[in-house]
Amino acid sequence: VFTPLPFNSGYFMCVKLTDGIDAESVRQTLLNEYDTGVIAIGDMIRLAFSAVGVNMLPELFQNLYEACKKNM
Repeated sequence: VFTPLPFNSGYFMCVKLTDGIDAESVRQTLLNEYDTGVIAIGDMIRLAFSAVGVNMLPELFQNLYEACKKNM
């Protein structure tokens, strides 16, 4: 449902959503149902992984996956 875009060791990364999935709808679902805040930019979601504990990264990506599935 999403593809990670190239990034380096910065603070952010973007994922491109599969065609037909609205990034703003995913952002709203993440915020309202998963208490997960991200930024929607066009057909991408920007994640501030620097603000997430290493142990919470799997949950972040699981939340993103679930929100994308709900918005297909």
